[in-house]
Amino acid sequence: MFGNRKVVFKALVGSHNYNLDDVHSDRDYKYFVLPTFSDLYTGNRFSGSKVGTEEDYTVHDIRKLTDLCWKANINFLEVLYSNEVTIPYDPKTFHILESIMYMRKDIVVMNLPYLFSACKGMHFQKMKNLKNPTKGTQYLVDAFGYDTKGALHAYRVLDFIIRFHKYDWDFERAMVYTDVERDYILRIKHGSYTLDFFKSFVSTVYDEFLTIESIYKAQIPNLETKGKLEDLVKDMVHQNINFLCPSMQQNATKIEEEL
Repeated sequence: MFGNRKVVFKALVGSHNYNLDDVHSDRDYKYFVLPTFSDLYTGNRFSGSKVGTEEDYTVHDIRKLTDLCWKANINFLEVLYSNEVTIPYDPKTFHILESIMYMRKDIVVMNLPYLFSACKGMHFQKMKNLKNPTKGTQYLVDAFGYDTKGALHAYRVLDFIIRFHKYDWDFERAMVYTDVERDYILRIKHGSYTLDFFKSFVSTVYDEFLTIESIYKAQIPNLETKGKLEDLVKDMVHQNINFLCPSMQQNATKIEEEL
């Protein structure tokens, strides 16, 4: 619970999902929560985050899910394929969340043009900050001259787009690396390459990335899938509010009958 907001589901995100974790990898989670009546009344969409000793997490209002998936940020799409998902059982919402998970193959491809652009933007942002570390990555810059963890992310978002097309829109296969691939890719994070070598290497990956841009951009965004997802999330919120305010719902039903 966050305040009095119920957790709909909790999903592991990050390197543990990609088979790219090592002894230094934290366990990062995303929580999605139901809004309270007060949230709905005031228009508030709760969010939060915490860096802890055992886990780091961010918290998001479940109403954001449709927009986050539509904008095709792979850091959110991956929650649908997380290898560790916790869903507290609630008879009012559990079956709805099951329906969302059932349509995940459609959700991850519903806006492929945006997915390509989002990953392109993430790549450039990571490349821009390779020598501008955060508090948590300063040690990498001190050791290797650049943020090698950020470099791995800069490479991976390009590689994901290439793999996603190569594997015929199989999100899980594109996301998860084999053990052989893992050992090769983790050399980036572990500082095996100089910054100049990495930049030269990733530029060739970027060239390959651009060769399939037209394929992604030619895909028509699927508004029907977006609509279904919106309806499911709306139903989930509706069911929860009915539970929180049964007398209000009864009064509303009575008024409708009288009208």
